[in-house]
Amino acid sequence: MTKALLVALCLVSFTTLAETKLNFNGDAFVRGYFLNGTGPDHTQAFNQFFRLNVDAKPDEHLTIKTGLVLSGNTWEGDKHHTNAINSTVGTDGGGGDTTRLDHAVIEYNKDGWVTSAGRQVVSTPGNFLTSDDRRDRIQVLKFFSNYNLLAFAYDKRAEGALSQGKDDLDMYSVSFYGTYNNLRYAIQTGYWVSKRYSNTTNALEAVNLDNIKQISPQLSGTYLGVDFDIYYTLLFNGSGKIVTNFSTLTSEPLYNSDHHAFAFKLAKDLSIMKVEYESAITKNGGLIANGFDTLSSVINNSPDHKQSSIKLKSIGLGLGRSNADEYTHMLRFSKIISNDLQLSIGGGFAKLYTFTETETSASIEDDTVLDATAKYTISKNLNFAAAYGKFFGDNKDHAGSLTLNANF
Repeated sequence: MTKALLVALCLVSFTTLAETKLNFNGDAFVRGYFLNGTGPDHTQAFNQFFRLNVDAKPDEHLTIKTGLVLSGNTWEGDKHHTNAINSTVGTDGGGGDTTRLDHAVIEYNKDGWVTSAGRQVVSTPGNFLTSDDRRDRIQVLKFFSNYNLLAFAYDKRAEGALSQGKDDLDMYSVSFYGTYNNLRYAIQTGYWVSKRYSNTTNALEAVNLDNIKQISPQLSGTYLGVDFDIYYTLLFNGSGKIVTNFSTLTSEPLYNSDHHAFAFKLAKDLSIMKVEYESAITKNGGLIANGFDTLSSVINNSPDHKQSSIKLKSIGLGLGRSNADEYTHMLRFSKIISNDLQLSIGGGFAKLYTFTETETSASIEDDTVLDATAKYTISKNLNFAAAYGKFFGDNKDHAGSLTLNANF
């Protein structure tokens, strides 16, 4: 597969018209990590990730954007069996040695309108609602002279039987992103449709998201020298009964009531260090994306297509359950020691939902969290990062990683 890829790239290079502009870039990491200890009975492993992106611009209006994941697997030594990182092929940054599509988009830009179609990289501001997701999407953007943006999007979230036109899961969204003085704001909406949902034909199988509505306002800015970010998502009025048992998700829809997620961040650069505070709260199993920065290495901070190896818990994945009320309150201190080295230490409190098979036996964990990170810049395109997090309280788990990151 790798040889075929190299041959294809060479052929493209020789046959591309002279006026077509090509841009190559990519990113990679090699990571060693542990979960819950360093003894023989605990997880200790290495994994790696390599991605190549190629953008072709044959004229001033048209761009074809493509990306390939060349490798996303766990080290296995001489007896290599292409063991994937975290998942099966195509769902995240894992997938073993199989060279596969990361994204592929046709984009046309003219007169302030940008129209795109294909497998697209999707993130929202602050990674609160969506974080490094991949969507089969048709999107139309309108840019205004004051840098404001209006966005229309259609996503095919899941495909049912090809012979059935109404058992798919489709999503429609209209969003507006703008600025006012020193403020940045967004109003994002979404609507899910799956009129004839069937877990036997729908690609999502375990979840029915029919008729769910979503509203997500966001606000960022600076006040009295303090940077702030405010995020909120409301999911409401999905069709069907309240989910009471995990095993019944195949027949009962999610987010049928009102389900809230809120986060508030403050950051202040002092002369000696940077101080950050963050609170994230969910009500009735509200949604927060996996890649949202909770100021902890072991809670979220795991983008969909470049997942963390040391995430131990999540906030915002209660799937609309009425008893999944959660919070994190974190404080972090960061210090730039030199041009090459920066350190951080933080901690806080968390109340997190524990997934179990039945709603009646589900539990909420109360924990104190300790977190520390370090990053050493070796060169412009190469750095070495360390992260460690530990829970105290109902949860006693801890995890850490050392990662060599590169990009070009």
